[in-house]
Amino acid sequence: MQRQKFTRPEASVPLMIEMPINHFSKIHSSKEGFAQLEIEPKGIQKKMSRASTQSTTVQCNGKSIKIHAIQTGTVAVKRSHRSHPTAHFLTPIKISLDKHFTEFMPIWSWLIEHPEGNIVIDTGENAKVMNPDYFKPAGKVIANYSKKNFRFNITKENEIGFQLRHLNIKNDSIKNVVLTHLHIDHTDGIKDFKNVEFIVNEQEFKRPSGHIPELVPNWFKPKTVQYKNDFITVFNQAYPLTNREDLLLIPTKGHTNNHASVLFKTDDFDILFAGDVCYHQEQLVNKKLAGINADYKESRKTYEKISKYAKQRQLILLPSHDSNSAIRLKERQFL
Repeated sequence: MQRQKFTRPEASVPLMIEMPINHFSKIHSSKEGFAQLEIEPKGIQKKMSRASTQSTTVQCNGKSIKIHAIQTGTVAVKRSHRSHPTAHFLTPIKISLDKHFTEFMPIWSWLIEHPEGNIVIDTGENAKVMNPDYFKPAGKVIANYSKKNFRFNITKENEIGFQLRHLNIKNDSIKNVVLTHLHIDHTDGIKDFKNVEFIVNEQEFKRPSGHIPELVPNWFKPKTVQYKNDFITVFNQAYPLTNREDLLLIPTKGHTNNHASVLFKTDDFDILFAGDVCYHQEQLVNKKLAGINADYKESRKTYEKISKYAKQRQLILLPSHDSNSAIRLKERQFL
């Protein structure tokens, strides 16, 4: 999720690095400055906290393949973060001054039980983020900003590693873990996949928007891949994740400068595991950009490409924070 830039003199890189606009902090009392914040009804909060893994089956190359939607906890962001885009240099101020939070939203990760090996898409959050000192290694500015502007609700049972064990999925059965981008709500589960190959598109890894390396295990060394040109209609570029080329990593820039999504071409329709292209499908349908992006122009182009592709091929859109994503997949609700 997106961050904006700030100056941190003690940083190991020159001056300008990224502010964590879309990290999530523990729920605070009014004494800590949240007396006027609006939160979602308790019923919704309980419903979201109970949700975990939801599974469905699709047909691909004549075989039944299970897809698991794994909810790794919930998050809430400022309303101005999720909608009402503004100039980049004003975004942190606008978000900080916003007194209203969104409802809690899911953090989806995905597991595809592919015949070539299980594939995980994004790793979600981990329970350690609930620790008030979690962001301390990244510096005071990041920690303070996160505590003021974001909320989360994560338990150990929400973590992807715990849920995969419940599904009886072992690491040695996983072909790849594919990351759409390098924000912590997509990478904080990396710790559960030691000795598993990670895949990140090369430009996202070289030029991340808001990556916090202090919070990533020091053994994390992903395989970086380059897209192949003239590979797919509309999007043009893609990197095949399987030998059958039924799973493709495609560029969907905007949320980060080099954000990617995973396109699964089943026998009957396509599925786009869309990361943070948008917060919910209605944003794309109504052409309403999220409140914060690394590149609003590219985000708009990505919206247009996805909409155009959906006119050519039935498509299920699965944003990572859309409460209806798992239901949409199970009920075959097309864009």
